[in-house]
Amino acid sequence: MIQALKELGEQKLKIEKREVANLLSILVQDPNQNGRYPYCLLVVFKKIQEGFQYKQVDIQPASKDKIKKYLYRFKAPQGADFTPTAKITDDIEKTFKNKIKKWFEKTEAKSPFLKSFKKCFNNSEEIILNDIKDKFNEVKSQLARNQGCFVTFGFLEDQNLKYLGDYPEFQKLLVESVKCDYRKIARNNHVCSICGLFKSEVFGGAIPIPFYTLDKPGYIAGGFREEDAWKNAPVCLECSLKIEEGKKFLDEYLQFRMGGVRYYLLPKFIFGQEEAKDSIFSFFQVATQREVLAGKALKRFSEDEQEILEFLSGLEDVLTFNFLFYETPTKSVFRITLLVENILPSRISALFNAKIRAESNNIFKNVKMGKQYENIEFRFSNLTRRPSKDIPSLIPTRKEFLEIVDKTFRGVSLDRDLLFSWFMTTIRGIFANEGYLKPWVFWAFISLLFFGELGTLSMSGSEKLQEGGVSMVELGAKAEEFFGSYRETFSSPARKALFLLGVLAQKLLNIQFQERSATPFRKNLKGLRMKEDDFRGLLPKIQNKLEEYGKNYYRRLEELISDYLVQSGQSWGMSIDEMNFYFVLGMNLEDKVSQALGLAKDKEKEEENDEQCN
Repeated sequence: MIQALKELGEQKLKIEKREVANLLSILVQDPNQNGRYPYCLLVVFKKIQEGFQYKQVDIQPASKDKIKKYLYRFKAPQGADFTPTAKITDDIEKTFKNKIKKWFEKTEAKSPFLKSFKKCFNNSEEIILNDIKDKFNEVKSQLARNQGCFVTFGFLEDQNLKYLGDYPEFQKLLVESVKCDYRKIARNNHVCSICGLFKSEVFGGAIPIPFYTLDKPGYIAGGFREEDAWKNAPVCLECSLKIEEGKKFLDEYLQFRMGGVRYYLLPKFIFGQEEAKDSIFSFFQVATQREVLAGKALKRFSEDEQEILEFLSGLEDVLTFNFLFYETPTKSVFRITLLVENILPSRISALFNAKIRAESNNIFKNVKMGKQYENIEFRFSNLTRRPSKDIPSLIPTRKEFLEIVDKTFRGVSLDRDLLFSWFMTTIRGIFANEGYLKPWVFWAFISLLFFGELGTLSMSGSEKLQEGGVSMVELGAKAEEFFGSYRETFSSPARKALFLLGVLAQKLLNIQFQERSATPFRKNLKGLRMKEDDFRGLLPKIQNKLEEYGKNYYRRLEELISDYLVQSGQSWGMSIDEMNFYFVLGMNLEDKVSQALGLAKDKEKEEENDEQCN
């Protein structure tokens, strides 16, 4: 997650045309970031032989090209910022005193340059304040409501105008002031846990996220000493600033709601195509603007009218998404309630296709909902709808609701009996009060259809027997046809089971490689020296891992393997070498078996494939 935030921050810096590899470019902020401070009031000092002399205040339009020159960085709402550049509104005297004057009072002038600058300001303080007031009044008529100006300083040297950011003294002062806030918990000459590079200085409290705290002993590595807390997550200043920029992008563009629960949507790129990043991040910036969405009939999963999941479902699998659900009971606490990781756009596409199929029935069109007619849609908020407080109802708890969301995105079966208990308690309550039932029945019905289309709705015993028998007959016939071509080779159920288990294992490894560019599950294969008991235990391990990835598209294959294992009995009569041979043979013929058994096209009874496995 932290890496995803860092990548968000880097992309934000690129969008703002700031240099990702330049510390100063990352540090400085645009004082006119949101267009609220469109004018710069430049306090100009003239360079003279004795030092500096105050000259005048000039009015300039804010310029993106001068962000590094302004050298602005916010620090605190009431006190001084990191530099004397400050934003001002109508209360000029208060801002001047708290932001600008206080900066000069707190800043220690170590160089002759800074001493002369500070002395000149102190000598001309009242004149400067009055001139700022006059210039602010000049542009006030051109400012919209809630707009203001920002003040910064310039220096006239031999008819050349320079700004704060043009001087190494101010650049160094800014960097050191920022580092000073982190140096309570720091370590020299250490590796940054984020970028993996050796840095001259790393910090222990530099991850700017509220849920990472150092005020509890459990968060401190190596005991209860706060000075050792850098061991938890040593972070260099550059990475800390990028994470901070990513968090800003997250707050501004990627906050949504689902069933009344807030969540962040964190994109994480797999392959790193820059063009894809640019287009996707540009979309995030415009698609979350209310005026852009006006008139668009987005097929939403939730009540959030700024939902953008439909767009995401059409993306290629060059990135994954993390859904981070959270609560903020207080300003200082950030509590993660659910983190659904590594969801591919193709998985989101499968969800939307299931939603479209569930909603396609004409019975959901133009349904009377009180005094008006609407089309019934599936949304997760259907599960949390509550009638009036006088009507008995049963809706999922926050924890239960998040479990439903988690299982739906990962493709894990839901308890249909539990869903029915939620739906029917509410429906019975409305019925007892002679309320209008149709909307509640339809919301329940379309929810069941959606989960059914998605293949995440558990079946009753009779349904399992009926559908399982049909599936096994169809897939089993195809498998026996394949094995029939090699009758002598696959002469026993155990050999068939081992072979198909190898096919399933290879599919998992393919998924792992596409997700992580690595195949950590290989260690479970014990160097292809597995015994009979190892193979029996391997099937549930593969199933569990596929479920974790939300990519278990091979349930019928798993059932067939289980059936062959049952037929195999307790003693297979094969050496370790022979058993492992059949297993590795299946791994290497995975693509051929998929084609012969139709596994790649098995989208009707399972969900659509997230990726093509080669």
